[in-house]
Amino acid sequence: MHIKSADMKLSEARDCHGGRGSLWCREVLGDYARQGPGIKFVHDDAIAPGASIGEHRHDGDEEFYYILEGVGEMTLDDTTVRVGPGDFCFTRSGHRHSLRNTGTAPMRILVVCANTTR
Repeated sequence: MHIKSADMKLSEARDCHGGRGSLWCREVLGDYARQGPGIKFVHDDAIAPGASIGEHRHDGDEEFYYILEGVGEMTLDDTTVRVGPGDFCFTRSGHRHSLRNTGTAPMRILVVCANTTR
């Protein structure tokens, strides 16, 4: 499969998962109705300075964030860590996470979410 950048949908999400502020989402791949195991979506997201993705739980799927640009704080269950370019954060099914941009520039992340169950 090959998807051209020009064909990827760009949209703004406000207060994502109960967070605050703007997140710009470039949908690289979206298969949200997927029932079986495999990738549900791939996003190239940009989180505005001071904005956040609110805490949410994953059940039946797993998600990873790969930090491309910017700095922030990632909370995985009850542990908060500082993150920056090249850091990888993985949330397994049954766990929760959130992310906040603590920098002065947009934070770019690659997000991949995959179903774990049939």
